[in-house]
Amino acid sequence: MAGVASVLVGITVALWLVFGPPQDWEGGMRWLRHGLALGSLGVIILAARLIFPTAEEDAADTASG
Repeated sequence: MAGVASVLVGITVALWLVFGPPQDWEGGMRWLRHGLALGSLGVIILAARLIFPTAEEDAADTASG
């Protein structure tokens, strides 16, 4: 449930940044907008890891020979 909620929050923030008032932000606030965009992408990536966890035995062994 936490993963799904985090994905929704990340997507909501990203959509707000694309279509919302931050389009008018200039100067130092522009850097804040870019930071928020990267942060929302990070939240989406971490939430995907919460939803689809990988186990050690599922990982491919590339050192086997």
